[in-house]
Amino acid sequence: MYLLLLGVAVLILVSLFLAGLYVALQKRNTEEEATPQIHHSGVYRLRRSPREALLAAKPSEKEIQDHLQSLGLAPTEIQAVLQLWRDQTELNMRLIEDADIKEVRTFQIQVPPNQTEALLDFPQGTYVTRDQLGTHAQLIPPFHLGCKAMLEPRNAWETGDWKPLLPTAEGRYSVPDWRTFVR
Repeated sequence: MYLLLLGVAVLILVSLFLAGLYVALQKRNTEEEATPQIHHSGVYRLRRSPREALLAAKPSEKEIQDHLQSLGLAPTEIQAVLQLWRDQTELNMRLIEDADIKEVRTFQIQVPPNQTEALLDFPQGTYVTRDQLGTHAQLIPPFHLGCKAMLEPRNAWETGDWKPLLPTAEGRYSVPDWRTFVR
């Protein structure tokens, strides 16, 4: 009789051990799915790159080329403006992606002195957050044709005269029309 009770007790303990092991393994598998995925670059990223959103928010190269042709620009000048657009877009996207790796979440918009008139909505010291850039890709330079504005990653604890970029009452951000051409 005692042998039977001992056998049942051992069977119950083994069953409880196996059930606990199963639950622990299931919990570990769901935690692994919640961790950041390794992107094709091999680096853990906290956020997705806004590259696709930027391409949807900005005009295509064909639209830019057609607009520049309608202004009567020479083909060499059209190619120079298109190349500047590509370079500025890529440079700002790389800055955002590198800042993601370093966990920088604030960017100051640097406007060249000769373009302050075209970019009045971005006075010196204006900053945007990574969340704003992720949800409003139109805030990523270039803003207009010939634009040389740059994002500069800044840490929140850095001193300086900072001004947040705020949306209008309708919840939109004022950005210049991309067709504005500044040489």
